[in-house]
Amino acid sequence: MITRSERSVIIPSERPFLQDHSLPLSHLDTDPNLHLTFRYLRVYTSTAAPTTLHPFHVISSSLSHALTQFYPLAATLRRRPTSPDRLELWCAAGQGVPLVLAAADCTLHSVNHLDDPASPLAEQLVPDPGPEEGLEHPCILQVTVFVCGGFVLGAAIHHSLCDGMGGTLFFNAMAELARGATRMTVETVWERDRLLGPREPPRVDSALIDEFLHLEKGVFPYKEDVGGVARECFHVKDECLHMLKRSLLEQSGFNFTVFEALGAYIWRAK
Repeated sequence: MITRSERSVIIPSERPFLQDHSLPLSHLDTDPNLHLTFRYLRVYTSTAAPTTLHPFHVISSSLSHALTQFYPLAATLRRRPTSPDRLELWCAAGQGVPLVLAAADCTLHSVNHLDDPASPLAEQLVPDPGPEEGLEHPCILQVTVFVCGGFVLGAAIHHSLCDGMGGTLFFNAMAELARGATRMTVETVWERDRLLGPREPPRVDSALIDEFLHLEKGVFPYKEDVGGVARECFHVKDECLHMLKRSLLEQSGFNFTVFEALGAYIWRAK
């Protein structure tokens, strides 16, 4: 059983900017198909060394310091006044990231360290904001402490705000600060509209429709009725991922990430 006892809004430890402002998003970020919140969790087992530091307080402090650079995660997604179909990030003083404190009445070992992603318990460990709350707070975190001393950090982040890699960099920076670092090794930069925007002037180098959108067997995805979307969970063992990456490295000479290797494998197996 999971009991939520506290919800705090964590603001940056220092004001990260002088004036309220908006940050533009790229065309890719404002794709309506990406207007969704991705949710995931990180499991931390308890250490052998006893400590009086509560995970909630440690994460609150590291989050507050990390937001001085990663302040867009505390911003609000809103529709642009001149173009309602496009989103932008509105950054204002006093904004923060909601952090929920929860407690579980069991040990991590008793639930197999949440190794089963289809476990009903996993849903209770991750925030699940509605569409409007997902825009007002595009990043929401939850710390759930288990009776063994281990804890789970659940995150709900709007995909227009960042992708999986961006979220990983943010949590790695928080982890550095939680371990006692005085500064983060990652320096943030916001150039989404420039790096992912259209070329100026526009230029087409290939026959987009014929070579990219038409898949094998004559399938044109934007005209197909795919029906309902099913949600499935697949447990992929670490040794299988290592074997797949090693095989790709031997064949291509490139060391692909787990996401790239597994994503390509699933796409080929569709």
